[in-house]
Amino acid sequence: MKRLLATATLLLGLAGPWWTPALALDAITTADAIAIHEAVQSQLDALANDDADGAFSQATMQKRMLFGSPDNFLRLIKEEYTPIYRSLGFIFSAPEVIRGEAVQIVRVTDGSSKVWLAVFWMLQEEDSSWKIDGCQLLETTSVST
Repeated sequence: MKRLLATATLLLGLAGPWWTPALALDAITTADAIAIHEAVQSQLDALANDDADGAFSQATMQKRMLFGSPDNFLRLIKEEYTPIYRSLGFIFSAPEVIRGEAVQIVRVTDGSSKVWLAVFWMLQEEDSSWKIDGCQLLETTSVST
């Protein structure tokens, strides 16, 4: 029961930035769009290589504090975000602003050729770098051929 509660808490923390105080965005600049894409791509590359430290480093400070360690983060990704952890490919859309927050949507094809949408919630940190503040994985009825 404790493990189920801990997993649920971590999933809620990973799923979205509900409590994160962020400035509302109106638009994403070209430079920000490139930085957002690079942050998500960097995390996806790290996950593909089982690089827990690299994947963990792309999360916001608040999310890193929530997970506690790169190993905890990678374990959750392996267990709950398998389509992202082991995929056949990704297609990025342009980052956009939804309700004042930066979002990067990525089309994910999993190992069974099933298509998912990964919605990455992004935050710009004090040092101006973009970090991932959550990810929501949405199952589609599509199959990639």
